[in-house]
Amino acid sequence: MYRELSLNGTWNLRDEILSYPVAEGWALAGRDDGWVAQPVPGDIHQGLELAGRIKPPLLGLNSFDCVWTEQRSWWFRRRFEVAPEMLGADVVELELQGLDANAEIYLNGAHIGSHANAFRPFVQDVRTRLLPGANVLLVRLTAGVETVSELDVDHCDGVRASTEAGNGRPERGDPRRTFARKPQYAWGWDWSPRVATTAIGGDVTLRALWTACIRDVALAPLQLGEAVAVDVTVTVDQFHYTRTREGWIRLTLTDPEGRVIREERKVLLRSGLTHIDVRLPLAAPHYWWPNGVGPQDLYRVEAELAVDGETVAYPAFDWGLRFVALDTEDTFAFVINGQRVFAKGANWIPADTLYACVTPERYDALVREARDANFTMLRVWGGGLYERSAFYEACDRYGIMVWHDFMYSCAPYPDDLAAFALEAEREADYQTRRLRRHASVVLWCGNNENTWGFVDWWHGATRGGAQLYNYVLPEIVHRNCPGVPYWNSSPYGGETPNAPDVGDRHHWGDCTMNPDMDKRITPEEYDKTDARFISEFGYIGAPVKETVSFYLDGAPFDRQGAVWQHHTNTFEKNTVDAGIRKHYVDPDALSPDEYLLYSGLVQGTMYGYALDSMRARANCYGSLFWMFADCWGEVGWTIVDAYLRRKPSWYFVRRTYAPIRLIARPGSAEPGGPATVQVIAVNDTRREAAFEVAYGWVSLDGEDQALQRTAVTVPALARQSVVSFSRENHNPREGLWVARVVDPQPASHAIPPAIFRACDYRELATVPARLEVTVVAAHERACILRIASAVYAHAVHFVLPEGALPSDAYFDLLPGDCREVAITADAMLSPADIAVRCVNAA
Repeated sequence: MYRELSLNGTWNLRDEILSYPVAEGWALAGRDDGWVAQPVPGDIHQGLELAGRIKPPLLGLNSFDCVWTEQRSWWFRRRFEVAPEMLGADVVELELQGLDANAEIYLNGAHIGSHANAFRPFVQDVRTRLLPGANVLLVRLTAGVETVSELDVDHCDGVRASTEAGNGRPERGDPRRTFARKPQYAWGWDWSPRVATTAIGGDVTLRALWTACIRDVALAPLQLGEAVAVDVTVTVDQFHYTRTREGWIRLTLTDPEGRVIREERKVLLRSGLTHIDVRLPLAAPHYWWPNGVGPQDLYRVEAELAVDGETVAYPAFDWGLRFVALDTEDTFAFVINGQRVFAKGANWIPADTLYACVTPERYDALVREARDANFTMLRVWGGGLYERSAFYEACDRYGIMVWHDFMYSCAPYPDDLAAFALEAEREADYQTRRLRRHASVVLWCGNNENTWGFVDWWHGATRGGAQLYNYVLPEIVHRNCPGVPYWNSSPYGGETPNAPDVGDRHHWGDCTMNPDMDKRITPEEYDKTDARFISEFGYIGAPVKETVSFYLDGAPFDRQGAVWQHHTNTFEKNTVDAGIRKHYVDPDALSPDEYLLYSGLVQGTMYGYALDSMRARANCYGSLFWMFADCWGEVGWTIVDAYLRRKPSWYFVRRTYAPIRLIARPGSAEPGGPATVQVIAVNDTRREAAFEVAYGWVSLDGEDQALQRTAVTVPALARQSVVSFSRENHNPREGLWVARVVDPQPASHAIPPAIFRACDYRELATVPARLEVTVVAAHERACILRIASAVYAHAVHFVLPEGALPSDAYFDLLPGDCREVAITADAMLSPADIAVRCVNAA
């Protein structure tokens, strides 16, 4: 028998001096004064804000007023009732997830344990500590670094964790962080303020168990010649410490069509753990594929244990059948179900600076945005956290592969200390077991940038962490996730860890972080790399006006002001202004609306061009930009902001990552011959694509169109050059070289046109565009518009009511073309509420 009591909900919170004696902690539980309401799961900053003791920490300059919380101890209290029958169980487990960071746990007057890792749960049998009726649980937490000394900080041969002091933000970062097993970004990063998390970041549960229970159900797919099977290991815990018991296991897999595969087996349960192995053949198997490559078919997995006339069920879950490999033979490519796939996506950081407040709904919304932007991969970055289950479940549903770092970033770690090494091993064992059921998890990676740091940052002065990344973690992954590849670090591969010719690369110094400003803001610089897989690069842009106004919190729109600067990424360094100046206009006299628009367009231009450059190369199999979504409001790297609003760059990325794509690039030319344009066709689907392409020169006013046609066939999951043509003697300021699909329904534009511009937009001799807008259909909360232009129209976009979303935006219309755009809203929507604009509007 099994009974569970959730202790989530509203707790009480109070703070005391940091040195308040642990031995005297229980006395606080009986005090009636000084407590405020605190959500669990939740962070102390939520409770403090609700009580009016702090202002919203992520708005304005309020984060600076929260530093004091690091110098206090925080006490969480929960009163709860226990039914008498629970006390008759063999085991009553208390599980607390996400204790961030140094925790002391008390129950009914007794100190029952200490815990110092936010990445694995505290679990203890508390049956003998419980009382019938009223019980009190008390948890003490701190920010986590208060016990780390200066001597500790220098433990790794004097090499300390990096901070943002060199970028003008001395408050962001803390070299003590490497001794605390909690999200490393909590003390601030280039994209997040210092708001040191202190939280019960996960569920708190009391479980009463009788006789025996199922602890785990692990599945491993097998390819047996032409046949497919799945090996299932059911782990049973039988509680009597000296005797055996007979029981029955029932295992059920239900495929997406409702067909049932069931196995029942009589088992002899030993004391403690018994592992039952079952092999199930899968006739007509349903595979899980990445987004756009194929369906995300999932099996429903159910397991039951019957002992002594009682039946207990393991929580049912969904499982995707997929085979994954990492091809590193002259490439770096993910192979899913025997097919090489191009990894399209971005890096994932925690979804909120106060990560404990992230809801399943927010996870779902964010991963859906990744799917809708045609992503196939998110890389969970090593300075954040192992996310809650809702994130991985969303990735399973939406076909988003997960490259998963272990949580070590930008620092040497003291893995030669026995206590640290043991905690690291337990953490990795727990997380790999927890996440192995998710089809989306296709790679485990040892760390973020630390192996690179050994060579290029610390120049061999320390090896702190290398034993962990090179020996401990790969062994755990091999044991717990035998079908998932392991990669030692990111970046990694070659003679030096960030070499372009082996493994993955973080492409920063050549472009966005280049000391030469012109190289930062010139998209063509990305054509110069030959890297096999780019797992980090980025470009900075501002969010939309509604978001900026909200986080400025009443401060003026002053780009030199303290609030604006605080909410600007530390690596921005005037890059946004320089980009606007190069590509559009001088930024100094722009209105706020104009500045935000051009900032977004430049970011979109840079991302679109760079991602096309990587995807067009036959030897490149991945482009993950930095980064997908913000954890607070700032001018930064992302395409989705902290309030789930799309930045203009989201639409550029979506078009660039379209499953079938035409890309135009400068072509090779014979010595002394005319310059050429090369058109590359990309097909990321598992079906051959055949269509007709019109290509050539189009003048901006539409008066001169020199187009030819050719039939194109692109094999499944392939990239190839489909046409090369001369630029002839056309003036690059007066027109564009294009390649577009000849479509009997031109408004659909399922395959976006390829446009090659031989100069920056600012240099084009554009003519005023008069957009022709037709309402094709209108409903209460949706409408479809057809937008057309006789001349070239740049960055066609919409002014919409809050909550309304267009299917496409910030796109270019070639002369004589039209585009149909669906606009949906969460409230009544009238076409009269919609304004359509472009940069060169008449």
